[in-house]
Amino acid sequence: MSKSKQNSSSVLSVKEPWLAVNLSLFFPGIGQLYTGNVAKGCFLILIQLGLYGLSIGLIFSSSGNIILGSLVLVITLCLSVWTIFDSYQCAENVNRLVLKRRKKRVKDPWLAVFVSRLIPGVGHLYMNKVWLSILLFTFFVSSLLVDLVPILLKALIAYHVYIESPIGRKAKKRNILIVCIFSVILSMLIAIQFLFIKSYIAEPYLVFTDSMTPTLQSGDRVLVDKYIYRLHSPQRGDIVLFFPTATLQKQNFQEILIKRVIGLPGEEVEIQGGRVYINHQPLEENYIKNTVKSQSQPITIPPNSYLVLGDNRTTSYDSLDWGLVPRPNIRGKISKRLWPLQRMGEIR
Repeated sequence: MSKSKQNSSSVLSVKEPWLAVNLSLFFPGIGQLYTGNVAKGCFLILIQLGLYGLSIGLIFSSSGNIILGSLVLVITLCLSVWTIFDSYQCAENVNRLVLKRRKKRVKDPWLAVFVSRLIPGVGHLYMNKVWLSILLFTFFVSSLLVDLVPILLKALIAYHVYIESPIGRKAKKRNILIVCIFSVILSMLIAIQFLFIKSYIAEPYLVFTDSMTPTLQSGDRVLVDKYIYRLHSPQRGDIVLFFPTATLQKQNFQEILIKRVIGLPGEEVEIQGGRVYINHQPLEENYIKNTVKSQSQPITIPPNSYLVLGDNRTTSYDSLDWGLVPRPNIRGKISKRLWPLQRMGEIR
């Protein structure tokens, strides 16, 4: 009787290594908590939160160092990958004596769930369900065209591959249901988070013209700070992203434009001999490529409007051609260059 209880206790103490891996995919450290390594799990969770917060602050804040932030992010991702392997090892250590008794030929359903969450259909291939694997993978690829369908489909495939396991695990279906539900919820939360960041905080943008050379070149990928102008108004020298004005829309301009703010509300701007004068004072511009636009009539800028020019005055089609930019049209400030790597960093 006591021997039976002892065996029962050993079985109950078994930790699923691939369940620990799947939990680590939700957030580093959770897999360690599952295996009973509470101190390590809590430490990893706090470290990850701190590193993610630091990297986001360095990358997205206007005063942050994007290169340092990217390095911290890479370190954070490497640590995340390590925690996945470590969670597996933690479970193996807990189960060392019990797992030795298992037959090596048995297919592990949690491994099937893990690979299914990465690439739907591969878990079924691991379970020797070849044709079903091909069908599900094909359906998943075709479903990428519809929002949210891939998220739901991946969870459904993960659940199906688990219950298709030849091992009798009827009593443990609750675990896979919880994993699938959390997988859907987490994926939706991540999507909502990215949508929020893109709409209100920052988003990448691809430069497709040469009107801002040498500062920005066609093909550069930059970061647009959308939050900064909630704190203060655009400043002279800011490179801004803005929607086409009414005049430009009449000329069939639909693409978002990039220019540099030169004149602020209430100022008088004119160009004489290729130089910009603000309220009759010459403006120092060490960023311009040339000064072809050599003359313009004085322009008094009304409230809530801005005069913008391109750094490449030869080719730039800007405020001297089509007028001023209303404040509501300005979408954000170009703060940093993300690509190419050799020119990554803050933009001035």
